[in-house]
Amino acid sequence: MNEAATAQTGSLEVVKDAGPGPEGVVARWQAELDLAAKDEEFWRKRAKDVNARYRDESDSQSEGRYAGGDRFNILYSNIQTICPALYNQTPKPDVRRRYRDKDETGKTIADVMERALSYTMDDGAESGFDRFMRMAVKDCQLTGRGVTRVKYGAAFGEEDAVEAEEVEFEHVNWADFRRGPGRTWEEVQWIGFRHTFDRDELERNFPKTAKDIPLNYTPEGVDGGDNTDTVNDTFKRAEIWEIWDKKKREVIFICEGLKERPCKVVSDPLNLLAFWPIPRPLYASDYTDTLVPVEPFRYYEDQANELDEITRRITGVIQACKVRGVYDSTISELDKIMESRETHLIPATDVLPLMQAGGLDKAIWVWPIEKIAGVLVHLYAQREAVKTIIYEITGIADIMRGSSAASETLGAQQLKAQFGTMRLDDMRREVQRYARDLVRMSGEIIAEQFSPETMAIMTEVKLPTPEQKAQAQMMAQELQQQQQPIPAKLQQVLDDPTWDECLQILRDDQQRAYRIDIETDSTIAGDQAQEQKNITELITGISSFIQQAGPAVEAGYLPIEAAKSILMTAVRKFKMGREVEDALDMIGEEDGEEQQQDPAVMQLQAQLQEMGPQLQELQQENQALKAAQDSKAEELKLKGREVTLKENEALVKAQEVAPDEEVLAFAENEKERDKMAHDSMEADKDRQVELAKAIFAAKCSVDGDVDEEQAMGESMSEAATMMEQITAALTAPKVVIRDEMGNVVGAETVLL
Repeated sequence: MNEAATAQTGSLEVVKDAGPGPEGVVARWQAELDLAAKDEEFWRKRAKDVNARYRDESDSQSEGRYAGGDRFNILYSNIQTICPALYNQTPKPDVRRRYRDKDETGKTIADVMERALSYTMDDGAESGFDRFMRMAVKDCQLTGRGVTRVKYGAAFGEEDAVEAEEVEFEHVNWADFRRGPGRTWEEVQWIGFRHTFDRDELERNFPKTAKDIPLNYTPEGVDGGDNTDTVNDTFKRAEIWEIWDKKKREVIFICEGLKERPCKVVSDPLNLLAFWPIPRPLYASDYTDTLVPVEPFRYYEDQANELDEITRRITGVIQACKVRGVYDSTISELDKIMESRETHLIPATDVLPLMQAGGLDKAIWVWPIEKIAGVLVHLYAQREAVKTIIYEITGIADIMRGSSAASETLGAQQLKAQFGTMRLDDMRREVQRYARDLVRMSGEIIAEQFSPETMAIMTEVKLPTPEQKAQAQMMAQELQQQQQPIPAKLQQVLDDPTWDECLQILRDDQQRAYRIDIETDSTIAGDQAQEQKNITELITGISSFIQQAGPAVEAGYLPIEAAKSILMTAVRKFKMGREVEDALDMIGEEDGEEQQQDPAVMQLQAQLQEMGPQLQELQQENQALKAAQDSKAEELKLKGREVTLKENEALVKAQEVAPDEEVLAFAENEKERDKMAHDSMEADKDRQVELAKAIFAAKCSVDGDVDEEQAMGESMSEAATMMEQITAALTAPKVVIRDEMGNVVGAETVLL
């Protein structure tokens, strides 16, 4: 870069130096536009020449040197080869939860946004995404920069009511775009778009200033001389510049012919996070020290010129390769030979002496074209060599190397296919980035500008209204108070957000970025074999896991929710797993839903609900019974001790009684005491039945899905066990205690 190019060109210190009021605003932005045009003046001239060469038109390079000569339009051939390699199918929006966890609101928002973007990018729409992507890629490969604009369109009806909303795409011609100074895109503070409006369009867009705007549009290159371009337009037009000022977040419309004031000033019309209505432009060559584009043709222009020169020489040599010669004029028939048709013999006279003198061929001399044909062979070889150099520069040679033959092995074909696109990967990723940014910007406009009614019609997503959500919450609270399960459909209404809740998140830049991620699938032709392999691996992996984990789930060793979590974790990380995520997430839910809707279960739950107060009263009686039984057992124990003491005293006094008779008497007393306890327990059999009923009711309240007969049997068994334990404590066997002399002095209970 020379000193003139690096010299500082600024003449103002602050904005006010441009002048006061609206007139100063126009002066400031007109100066900015002039400097921006001067910054890219050389590139614009070359871009115009490259476009003319692509269309095979006469341009400044061809005039004089190649005027009237033949060309080998390698530029057209390269563009038609590289552009489809970079972009050849419409990308599909891929909106998903950012963290892949179970987030019903995030899932709904992602579904809504993906459907809205899919409709917006529909090829059938007038502003189809695919068409403008192809135009941007072609501009990028021809001129070095491609720009696409995203716009919000709305149709208004009566009383300014919005009747329709849409996101529109617009191609920005390379000659109608300006930008502020900067070495990288992040440093740019303003961008500008040039428009041409006729008088009716001015009245519609600028009703307050339209009458003062002159129709002064003149195409670039028109200088009033003999060599002027023809403007094919019936109406006169005005040149209007639309400038987006990032610092003030406002849009200014100015016209060079209206210096008193701007045509119009609008404050941040789209409310986008990055403010610009365009993503970072698509550059063919990315530099860190300048934003002036470089057309790719510049890198092989010398070789292209050499190719044209060789083609012109080949044409000249071919024209020189004609059959020419001299013949004996005395043989008039030779002249007719050149004019005769195929397999036609011409009679001749007086040729016998000539044939005797050396042959008739001695009378003819033909211009030797063998050496000229040899030159032609060398020219063809040289042209192929130049083409090879051009293909090496552009990367097309790699694509040619990547082409395979049917006889090659699968590994060789995969290796060549990988190498054949290696050098284009960087540019292809840039195209994919550009498409993704356009899709994200479209999604941001939809989130910021579209009404809930438009979103519902566009996406056909059914979400509850705030009234329905409030009613569902009240029903859920009533069911919880009654200790009843919440039906699946009611739970779905509780989980689904309303449109207002969705738009509240979508219109918050931070929450939208945290909850969902907007991407696109591959924008190049997919490898069908690889996709089929991925599908096969996914299905095989799911089947293998189900076969191995199924027995563990059935046996109860592995809960079904744990199995689902393991499976979903793997599927979410799989490239093609998102399509089956929802289906796998339904495992185990269908059976539970059917179970909740089983009439028998619902009837049992209703009966248990009605028996609630009775069961509570029965539990209280059961607790009182247990306390009474404990008290009675203690009372019997005390009575037994008193009887034992009395018996001991009687035994001490009756020294004359034999030991065996003493034991028999003591045992008889013990039998009487045991009979007393047994009679007391017989009186409590009715209580045992009530206790079993209480246990049965408790089992049903804990587990709604229970076998009544089995539960009743278990309850009776548990009640019997409890009563037996109490009886065993009261009727435990006694061991006679004797002193050293062998006399019975007491008895002790033996607890088994």
